[in-house]
Amino acid sequence: LLAHSRNLDPCPARARSRLTMASKMSPIPAGKYASLLALLSAHSLFGGYYAATRPEGAGWRFFSWHPMLMMVGMVGMMGAAALTKKRGGYTNTKLHGIMAMVGMMLAGGGLYVIYQNKESMGKQHFTTYHSWAGLAALGGCILPAVAGAVFLHPDFGIDKQNKLYRKVHKYLGRALLMLAWMATISGLKTLVGDDIKTLILFAAPLVVAAPFTLM
Repeated sequence: LLAHSRNLDPCPARARSRLTMASKMSPIPAGKYASLLALLSAHSLFGGYYAATRPEGAGWRFFSWHPMLMMVGMVGMMGAAALTKKRGGYTNTKLHGIMAMVGMMLAGGGLYVIYQNKESMGKQHFTTYHSWAGLAALGGCILPAVAGAVFLHPDFGIDKQNKLYRKVHKYLGRALLMLAWMATISGLKTLVGDDIKTLILFAAPLVVAAPFTLM
């Protein structure tokens, strides 16, 4: 009994704090992970195709690759990367990095498409908040990606146990991903105008997924 009492934390507040921290660090359950992954994947594909064929009747054209690649890259792959990291463990950490890099490459393709599309039409580049938000999100992702590969890779990261690097990588990445998701909504608005119902329906999957993916 004496030995047991010595192991008890005499401070209830500290004990509750440890329980709270443990719950925050616990991996996302498999069922919730699968549901959110399906939601983001479906939204990136169907939402991407919907945006790619707006305005109504425009059909598929070269420009269409811009919203499609951005949605699949920043919502589908990058969202999956953030969720997979929350599963925890060595394998999921490596998958997180691979998914994030694929997402960045797809989004980079989307940036190339819109740049070439504007060039062919003789239009100026980066003249809207949407364009600057998208550029900031994609460009900003380069820093966490490089830092993650060099410092935090589970196999050869040169400082993978550094808590400050890990925290900056995590929260900066989530902030940039949130910015990218907001850019997808503003991008659709440039195509459908003030169609509030369509914008709400388009944003709904992101609103549902954000608390579990970005928080």
